[in-house]
Amino acid sequence: MKKIFLLPAAFALVLSLGACQTADKKSATTKDSVSGDTAMVTGNAVESESTESGIDEAGATFLRKAAVGGIMEVEAAKIAAKNAKSTAVKDFAAKMLTDHTKANGELKTLAQSKKVITPDALPADQQIHLDEMKKITGAAFDKHYMDMMVTDHDKTVALFKKGAENRDQSVKAWAINTLKVIESHDEMAKKITANLK
Repeated sequence: MKKIFLLPAAFALVLSLGACQTADKKSATTKDSVSGDTAMVTGNAVESESTESGIDEAGATFLRKAAVGGIMEVEAAKIAAKNAKSTAVKDFAAKMLTDHTKANGELKTLAQSKKVITPDALPADQQIHLDEMKKITGAAFDKHYMDMMVTDHDKTVALFKKGAENRDQSVKAWAINTLKVIESHDEMAKKITANLK
């Protein structure tokens, strides 16, 4: 049964790779592994992401990285709501929770429309970091969390600036709109960090 499914899938793969003239071999391989996962979920024939959805590998990579970052912000904010001492840090965490939950929902919808599978959980190293954060409380937590927020938002601003240059108009528009929110978070994080004792 598996052999019967693999033959048409392999044929569709060869056809889709031939149609995708702009992709290099490395990105085509990456795309195929992702679209292969999509095919297993939906039962559709395997097609390259670029021919199926119009999104390039840079756009798909941006969406995946943004998804991981968004999950991290939400989970860290939940810990901060419990462990932070400073009212300013707690208020910041509440804003992170609201804004990033909204952005994560928008990202999920956009990724699904582009047939890009995004992670639903954090990589192991980031999850371990969050687990360690749960053990910190009070002023020590405030400093750790806000330093992390400054570093993370600096990286996220750079990521979203790159996403704002993507050739896919939907990805570009979402990146530009979300970038404004992330830049405001970055400014807030730096001000709060400067005022922590």
